[in-house]
Amino acid sequence: MMRPLIVLSFASLLQLAYLAPERDYHPLLDAPPHLPGVRLRVFPSGISYLSQVASNILADQLPRIVIPDVEHRLPGDQGAIYISRIKISRFRRAESNDVSTSAPNRISWTMKNLDLGFIGDLSGAVNIVVPLNLTGQAEVQAEGLSVHLDSSASCHSRLSKEIKDIERGVNGSAHVSTISCHSTIRAVDVINHNGGLFGLAVTVFKQGVSDNVRLLLQGLICKKVRKYLDEDLNQKLAEVQTRSPLTEAIEANAIRSTRLTSSSGGITLGSIMGKSFSKDFYIDFRLREDPHCSMNTVDLACAGEISYKGEGGTPFGPPPIQWLHPQTDSHMIMLQISDYLPNSLFYHAHKQRLIRLHLTPATEGVSQFLRTSCEGSFCLADLVPQLAETYPNHTLELSLAATRAPAILFSEKKGGVISVNLGGVIVVFVSDGFRRKQAAVLDMDVVADAKLNLQNHNVSGSVELTKFELTSRTAAVKISQEELSDIAILVSQMVENMINEMLANGFPLPLPHVLGLKNVSVDILTRRILIRTDVEMDEKRLSRLAAKTLFNGPQFSVQDENAFKGFERITPVTRPPSHELVPVSARPAEHVPIRPEPVLRPVFYRNRRYIAPPYVRPLRRRAYSNN
Repeated sequence: MMRPLIVLSFASLLQLAYLAPERDYHPLLDAPPHLPGVRLRVFPSGISYLSQVASNILADQLPRIVIPDVEHRLPGDQGAIYISRIKISRFRRAESNDVSTSAPNRISWTMKNLDLGFIGDLSGAVNIVVPLNLTGQAEVQAEGLSVHLDSSASCHSRLSKEIKDIERGVNGSAHVSTISCHSTIRAVDVINHNGGLFGLAVTVFKQGVSDNVRLLLQGLICKKVRKYLDEDLNQKLAEVQTRSPLTEAIEANAIRSTRLTSSSGGITLGSIMGKSFSKDFYIDFRLREDPHCSMNTVDLACAGEISYKGEGGTPFGPPPIQWLHPQTDSHMIMLQISDYLPNSLFYHAHKQRLIRLHLTPATEGVSQFLRTSCEGSFCLADLVPQLAETYPNHTLELSLAATRAPAILFSEKKGGVISVNLGGVIVVFVSDGFRRKQAAVLDMDVVADAKLNLQNHNVSGSVELTKFELTSRTAAVKISQEELSDIAILVSQMVENMINEMLANGFPLPLPHVLGLKNVSVDILTRRILIRTDVEMDEKRLSRLAAKTLFNGPQFSVQDENAFKGFERITPVTRPPSHELVPVSARPAEHVPIRPEPVLRPVFYRNRRYIAPPYVRPLRRRAYSNN
């Protein structure tokens, strides 16, 4: 029973493909390729907010830095110093992280007053005045670390390692190279724990050792930062920014759960486009123009093409969209989205034969309508009596498919509407439960205008079908044009009511999980939508995403929440001068009060951004006698 139906369904698809015209997209969509389909402008308030978010993410990720073992050989064969198993011992986030932009394409980042400490096992030997073996642990605590980094935006080829530049890579991703980096450290404290004679020497020459380490760190920090930006970050940007599946770029369930009827089991967008369409289609984020910076404002232009498997090949391009004039706005960002995005999606969906709909008596909401014998209810045979006469007590099946890609046009008319132009074919089958026979092939031409409202994350609105025409191509049953007009009126009202029911209830706007919109303003203009909005990031989720993408190299340890909870900072403290704190079993036979002695205790790292207890400078150990 199932095999004949499958063969018939396949045959109907072949027939629909044969009936399709040679030109598979609307001529109104003709435009030159390689233009941007999306333009984004970030205003000063957006720059400030994104700087704050980046600061928080940086504070989350910096404690994960993996510091490699250090080997330093002294000049003149005076020995070698080894530091291994290095870990972060102290961290206090920077007091400020500021990002600013200026014309023509300058980007500056300034971080002020970050405190960082690290500790590792010390080994080796030196022979400066007397030979000394190195033991214990070496701890370096840096206070007031500040970094200033300048950058620029350009699409020229990569200049040199002396330049930091955001440019388009070969694959259209952003490319970063350094201009200049300057770092300063207000103070450095070097401590040798349990180091014996060498620890005593470090204490004696503490200031000189600390100054030398401070100069070494200042140069090393910029060197490492620039290496990460020039090499590692560029590779990650190339992987992240080119093409992404729609399932990653949007919340696919927001689309797939949208129903065209409120009843269960009705028609869904998934039944029209296929349930896995969001996995099979990719959106292209590649830059089509140079990034442009002005006074605390950044402009980006992306491709915006949506294609099957990310293969591209859309035969038409986006319409030209430009910023009309230098604009200022109280919102964080302004976005221009051309109708190229939905048109490229529908074009490739049409090429993959995904824009189709098969209605049977099993389809809820239309089962009573798809009959040739009407018993006390309205059905299609009431409009075409010939069906009842020729095929009594039969059921009907309708196969609808687009003969060319739907055209979506944004327009300013009537206060802003979205016009949809769809050309298709409807194949009508009759079935007696065992055999299915083609009864008619109808051409369909549909034009609809939609008005949409965007509030928070919900899209609502209404649709008006301004044109719905049916013409007979072939028919086993003769259907007059008047009867076709009646069918068109009925079907158009049915479709219009179904769509308006969906839009009246609204459906969630497909957005990345980490992004929220506030104070949204939407204007539909000619061939584009202008969106002004403030944004709100889910910083915890964004930080986890950054850990998996930008901060996932060998320079960073695996992110483990339990490990962070157990993060320790070695803080010298002084035991209270009370012998009552000493267990009785530990007291000497002839009790002598124990003098206060500085000891090291672990203080748990309770917050990855701040250190709760204040920083206490280490005290010098003194030897006490019992005399």
